[in-house]
Amino acid sequence: MITIDNNTIIIDGQWTLSNLREIQLASDKIQPQIAALKDVTIDGSKLSQIDTTGCQELYIALKSLPKESKIDYQGFEKKQLDLYLYIKSRIEDAGIQLAAPDNRNSFTKRVGMFTIYLLDEIQKFIEFIGEISVIATQRAFTPWKIRWSAFWANIQSAGVMALPIIGLLNFLIGAVISYQAGSLLQMFGASIYIVDFSTVAILRVLGPLLTAIIIAGRTGAAYAAQIGTMVVNEEVDALETIGINRYDQLVLPKMYALAVSLPLLTLFADMMAIFGSMCLAAIYLDISFGEFITTIPNAVTWRSLLVGIIQAPVFAIVITLVGCYQGFQVQGGADSVGQQTTKAVVQSIFYVIVIVALFSILMRNVGL
Repeated sequence: MITIDNNTIIIDGQWTLSNLREIQLASDKIQPQIAALKDVTIDGSKLSQIDTTGCQELYIALKSLPKESKIDYQGFEKKQLDLYLYIKSRIEDAGIQLAAPDNRNSFTKRVGMFTIYLLDEIQKFIEFIGEISVIATQRAFTPWKIRWSAFWANIQSAGVMALPIIGLLNFLIGAVISYQAGSLLQMFGASIYIVDFSTVAILRVLGPLLTAIIIAGRTGAAYAAQIGTMVVNEEVDALETIGINRYDQLVLPKMYALAVSLPLLTLFADMMAIFGSMCLAAIYLDISFGEFITTIPNAVTWRSLLVGIIQAPVFAIVITLVGCYQGFQVQGGADSVGQQTTKAVVQSIFYVIVIVALFSILMRNVGL
């Protein structure tokens, strides 16, 4: 929203009433820096939109400048600068006192503003989930309207192309588990129990969790960046203009594709992790492949595999919803795309870990 580079104050994004909270939070953060400036340049080249509320907030933010400061406006569109200067003159002519933010209460104010911002984000995300749910329900009765070409394209990009990295990382994780746990079990002469330890851990938790984290960083980020770039280029607005629902076009095919791909990727990840554990057990603990394989049925049941697999579609839906939602929240230019993509990855991984914890408690209580 507002940043400082040397003696230049850079204004970017949409300075409008709908973004008032974000503008105020960003302005409050840099008030001490603004107060230390003298002659400054206000760069509006990245400003996409500003209304009267934005002009007022910009005026308040610049009130921290020393009175003798000289201000040079650059990069603004003529209508944007004219609007700001008009609002500025009206405020000054009317003698309205708009004080600069009081930094003495900045901590309390920031906590309050962050709380309001967080509640607003939760509300918008719930609304987004509601809209997706309505469209998904409609498509359950009209499947011929689903964009199947996009569905298969997403199966290819999110599923097939993710196989190498998922296979490699899960193989290494399986090997690490055998190496770390095997050294302890070997001390007690119980090396064979590495089969029980590794297979249960991989099938129930580590396989699904690691796969979901990889997909969140790989596919979730891609979804956010793709939709965010479309928002910046006004392609999403173009879809709405020609009567195409943005969620029907951009979200549902991704969600369906990942919901199908992730359980299969999880199964593949389980096999690769167990194979990695098997290889290390053969090298380090002298447990042959045959002995390892014949011990697996005694160590785990189909329930362990089921517990891991049923989590995967939930992970897929959450990763898709978070990634697409953050993509639609992009405002301004490339900086905003990067910020929302980062949020998508961090939030997706957080939700995945929370879901794993909830599933662990739930499955224990129901006897699985």
